[in-house]
Amino acid sequence: MMDWAARRMEVSAPLTAEKRDAYHLARIRETVAHARRESPFYRTRRKWPDALPESLADVARLPFTWPQELARNDPPFTAAPRSAIARMVTLQTSGTSGQAKRIAFTAQDVEDTIDYFHHGMAQFARPGDRVGIVFPAERPGSIGEDLVEATRRLDATPLTAPLADLSAASLLGWIRSETPDVLFGPPVPFLAAARLSHADGGPVPAIRAALISSDAACAALIAGLNTLWGCEVFDHWGMTESGYGGALDCPHHAGAHIRETDLYVEVIDPLSGTSVQPGEEGEIVLTTLRRTALPLIRYRTGDLARMIDTPCRCGSPFRRLVGLGGRIGGGASLRGAESLSRAAMDQALFAVSSVTDYTARLEDGPPAVLDVVVAAPPVQHTADIEATARRALLAMPAIGRAVGAGELDLNVTRAAGALLPHAGKRGITHACRGAWPRAVLFDLDGTLAHTLPAVVAALNETLAAFGKAPLAADTVAGIIGGGARMLMERAARHLGQTLSPDEQDAMVARYVSLYHVHETALSALHRGAREVVQSLARENRKVAVVTNKRTRDAEILLDRLALAPWVNVVLGGGEAGLCNKPDPDLLLLACRRLNCETGDALFVGDGAEDLAAARAIAMPFVFVERNGRRLSEGQPDRVITELTDLSPLLFEGAPTC
Repeated sequence: MMDWAARRMEVSAPLTAEKRDAYHLARIRETVAHARRESPFYRTRRKWPDALPESLADVARLPFTWPQELARNDPPFTAAPRSAIARMVTLQTSGTSGQAKRIAFTAQDVEDTIDYFHHGMAQFARPGDRVGIVFPAERPGSIGEDLVEATRRLDATPLTAPLADLSAASLLGWIRSETPDVLFGPPVPFLAAARLSHADGGPVPAIRAALISSDAACAALIAGLNTLWGCEVFDHWGMTESGYGGALDCPHHAGAHIRETDLYVEVIDPLSGTSVQPGEEGEIVLTTLRRTALPLIRYRTGDLARMIDTPCRCGSPFRRLVGLGGRIGGGASLRGAESLSRAAMDQALFAVSSVTDYTARLEDGPPAVLDVVVAAPPVQHTADIEATARRALLAMPAIGRAVGAGELDLNVTRAAGALLPHAGKRGITHACRGAWPRAVLFDLDGTLAHTLPAVVAALNETLAAFGKAPLAADTVAGIIGGGARMLMERAARHLGQTLSPDEQDAMVARYVSLYHVHETALSALHRGAREVVQSLARENRKVAVVTNKRTRDAEILLDRLALAPWVNVVLGGGEAGLCNKPDPDLLLLACRRLNCETGDALFVGDGAEDLAAARAIAMPFVFVERNGRRLSEGQPDRVITELTDLSPLLFEGAPTC
């Protein structure tokens, strides 16, 4: 595998961490240059540094790419002509926005994936093996078709499972009939077939190795396959956006080695966007290194893992991902700060010897209700399974404490089959008893806070200091939005002037220092702001303030206006790797911190940049029309003139964007 990797990276063997890092930097520079030149999305993306990265540390200065932006695809991401696209994969996304992602591949992109599969599977599959593939392979361009071709290159025999109406019994019957030596497929159906094979009295398959992918596999599930089938289990992480292959377990099973020939991976704090220390859990962020059709730069995957960069016994210098399986939004919050994760529930329930699958649904309280449906081989007794699963769940600290305190009702029932249907990725479904929306996001200046007098005073003093005429308050109201630099540019343009970069820098610095003084004396809450925010908090709706001003400045203003106690999240401009409004980054991160989907939130603002940010992610938007400000482009879902007009809208249900 390492000899192949060295050839692909065009470096001399042996591979070292230093050679790996040099390769990554060179490829990242090529990817950024290609994307900025050929991809309409990246060509128009804001907040790009003027120069290409000079070091891997510089990569953290590049803005993130979000899945919602890829789904919206406006402007388009594709960086190759249509004639060069050999495959287009459509991915239905989870959540309430419902937009599908379209992932483009050139013929070379497809070949790179097959080549990686071929050399990766050679670690546990051999020439002459019968290889069972439990992924879709009937359609041209499917991942199963790529695995079939990779298997043939290994001089092994590919066997494709019939996936229509897949059940544990049908999968086990196919395995017994075809007698594969190696299996590729999702972990939960394999566990269901393995447990059924020991319960139905039939022969137990002799599987030498199994590669599991497309879903999380906890330690209890892997141990179950090891024990029941006696097979060596290789975990794999990947996604269509990564070109399918992402990270693969080696024979020492000390973590999944990243596909560093084609991907540069970071692990960041999902709430702050900053890098975490090696070994700390965070969100996987990837940058593609060789993709021409759809380059992705700092793509936030939503998957959680820890990354380690210590030597592996296999000798590979490629970094490893450990603790795979968690996903942002895959869990749910109980009362207080306690979190209920899918990974923890997997470990608790799959450790029960009869459980083969489960679903979980948490409904808000008080008290909250957790409904868990477990599946098991049909020969097991229902009462025993339900009682054992309930004991396993109560042994989890978060559930046990909440049930004991009367904050959570736990219901466990058994399903009829050994496998259950899942809508999208497995996770804990969250249901809210209250009305839509679960969260309301507010712009700050002009929406909650009346800061126009402070802006007018600071701007006119700045203009006077630089020998320029003052502007009327109505004029200033029409040009604010987008930050101090944009305000200086618009003010000069209104006066028929153009600012040099040095003059603009000096004016911005003067304005900011004056604004802080005037904001303290001249700013106040808009009428009804406190009452509306307090009412939302009493209704158990979450509240966030999302503004282009710096986070700390926003927090100081909210404290001074006595609004801070009712605000759950404050998010401002200048956050690491994030673009300000009109890009949607701040709204997306606010939803992350509030643990809600974008379609479960409402954004309230008073500017065109607010509308643009909301529309970019299909978030419903209410425009507050005041100070003579109107939208010249775009149509909000609702228009109000006072914040007190907002309350009746919250009971109408989510508007269609």
